[in-house]
Amino acid sequence: MNAFVYGKMSQHAVSAVSLLAERYGDGTVLSSGQIAEGRNLSKPVVAKIMTILSAAGLTHGVPGPNGGYCLTRDPAEIALLDVVQHFETVETSIPCPLGPDWCGNGPMCPVHDEIQKLRSAADELLRTTNFGGFVKNRDAQ
Repeated sequence: MNAFVYGKMSQHAVSAVSLLAERYGDGTVLSSGQIAEGRNLSKPVVAKIMTILSAAGLTHGVPGPNGGYCLTRDPAEIALLDVVQHFETVETSIPCPLGPDWCGNGPMCPVHDEIQKLRSAADELLRTTNFGGFVKNRDAQ
């Protein structure tokens, strides 16, 4: 069982934003096609992701043949959670892996506390990890 589960759309969105973070501050806008190619993702999926992120105010779209997307703020100010929350349902609890007759219907199952620790660690990672580190990676390429 993986307590840090999020779907493909979240994974692809994080990947797309990381590429925009690499280019942050150099005036570059990237089309959804360029983002898809840069991260080996499906162009229609990236187009959908960018539409959602633009509506959320995380990216800005520049229309036209030379248009594309850029981040609306410094990557260090954008946490992974800021992106992932637009593609996932936030669960307040993790279902018991032993089935519905365990946790909540008597004593907690033998792995309950460990699962809760994993969930807390995953939540903390999403809240505290930002895209600022990707800006530095641009210089290493």
